[in-house]
Amino acid sequence: MTAISAALQNRLGWVLSATVGAIIFAAFSVWGGIPAETNVALFWLQTGLFFLVICAFALALWHLLIRPLAPNLRQPTLAPLSFRARETIALILASGGFSIAVGGVWDELWHRSYGIPFGEDLFWRPHLLMYFGFATAIVTGSWALLYLNRELRGNFQQRFRSNSLVGLLILNAAFLLYALPTDPLWHWIFGEDISAWSVPHLILLASFVLTQLLALVFHVSTLWRQEWRNIFNLRLGDGLSLLILASILLLWLQLMLIDWDTTLAGLGLEWLGLYRPEWLLAANLLACVTFTGVIATRLLRCAGAATAAGLLALAIRYGLIQLFEAEMLQYVAWIAALLPLLAIDIWSFYCSGIRRRSPEWRGTAVVVIAAMALNAPMIRSLYQLEGGDNLAYGLAVIVTGIAMSWLSHRLADAILRRVQLEADDLAESRAMPVKLSFTIAGAFLTFIFVFIVTASPPV
Repeated sequence: MTAISAALQNRLGWVLSATVGAIIFAAFSVWGGIPAETNVALFWLQTGLFFLVICAFALALWHLLIRPLAPNLRQPTLAPLSFRARETIALILASGGFSIAVGGVWDELWHRSYGIPFGEDLFWRPHLLMYFGFATAIVTGSWALLYLNRELRGNFQQRFRSNSLVGLLILNAAFLLYALPTDPLWHWIFGEDISAWSVPHLILLASFVLTQLLALVFHVSTLWRQEWRNIFNLRLGDGLSLLILASILLLWLQLMLIDWDTTLAGLGLEWLGLYRPEWLLAANLLACVTFTGVIATRLLRCAGAATAAGLLALAIRYGLIQLFEAEMLQYVAWIAALLPLLAIDIWSFYCSGIRRRSPEWRGTAVVVIAAMALNAPMIRSLYQLEGGDNLAYGLAVIVTGIAMSWLSHRLADAILRRVQLEADDLAESRAMPVKLSFTIAGAFLTFIFVFIVTASPPV
C-alpha cells in the first residue's frame, strides 16, 4: 500500500505541475498581448496549436523515457558516452548558450535604437550570433541521432534509454527545429510583437534553458564529486558550469523582466494596455533565481555556487552594457536576484556543512520567500515602484517560492541520478589541460568581441 500511495502521490504531483504549466502558458499568452487588429479566435487557435505541439513533445518524452517497456522487450544496458565526448558536447552547448545570451542583449539594444521592422532584421549581426547558438544544439542533436542509430541496440525506445542524455539531445534539437520557425511565422500572421512575451519567444526560452541544462549535466558528469563543498573549494573546471548558469540567468531575467526595465528607460507600456503589476515582477524574478540557484548548488555540490553564478551574470551584463555603451539597458534585475541566491547558498551551507545532509525543498522555499520579503523595499526602489500591493506581492512570492522549490529539487534529484551513472571517478585526471581550456575560451571570446565591434549599424 505504501508503494502504491507513493506512486499515486508522484503521479498527482506531475499532473498538478502539468495543469499549472498549462495555466501559466495561457496566462503569459494573454500578458504577451493580443494583436488589436487580429481576430481573437485566430490568435487563440494559433496559440492552441503551439501548445498541442508542446504536449506532443511531452508525450514523446514520456513514451521514450518513462513509459514501461512492452513485456517482450528487455531493459536496455546503459551505455554512457566517453569522457571526451561529454566534455566536448558540454563545451559546444555552453558556447552556444553564451552566444545566445550575448546576442539577446545586443538584439534588444539594436531594436530599441533602430527599430527595424520584421524581415529587415533577420540577418543582422545580433540575430546571426543567436542563430549560431541555436545551431550548436541542432548540430549536437543531429550527431546524437547518428550515434543512437549506429552505436546502440534495440528499438528506438530502448536505444533512447540506453543513454537518455543522448536521447534528450535529439528531442531538444527536434523541438528547436519546430520552435525556431514559429517566430517568423508568428510575425507573418500577427505582425510585430506587442511585447517580448510572445508565445514563440517563450517557447525559445524554454528550449534555451533545456539546452543549457543538458550542457551542465554533461559537464558536471566529467567533474562529479559526491561530497559537498563551499565556494572556496571551487575549481577552475567549475568555471564552465558557472558560465552556463550565468547564461541562464542572463537570458531568463532579460526576457521576463524586460518590460519593467523598459519603463526605467522612460518607455512606459501603459499605452499598450499591458498588465505588468509588481507581484508579477516578483514572481518572474523568484522563479528564475530559485530554479537556477537550486540547480547550481545541488549539481555542483557547492554552497556558494548560486551566488557565484549570480555575480558572474551581473558582471557579464554590466560588461556588455559598457561594451555597447548602452545606457538605456538596465542591470537592476541581476542586483535584485542576489539576495534570494545568497539565501539558497546559506541554506545549502547549513544543511551540508552543519547538518551533514542535502538541502530539502521545504527549507529552500522558506528561505527564498523570506529573502524576497526582505527584497521588497530594494525591488521597489530599483524599479521606482510606488504604492505596491503587499498582499498580492506576498501571495505571489509564497506560491512561486513553494512551486519552484519543489520543481527544482525534483528535477535536480532526477539529474543527479543520471549524473552518477555517467560520472567517471578518473575524470579529473583526464580533463582537458588548463592551458588548452583557456586558449579555447580566449579564442571564442575574442571572436565574439571582434564580431561585435566590427558590426555596422543597420541604418
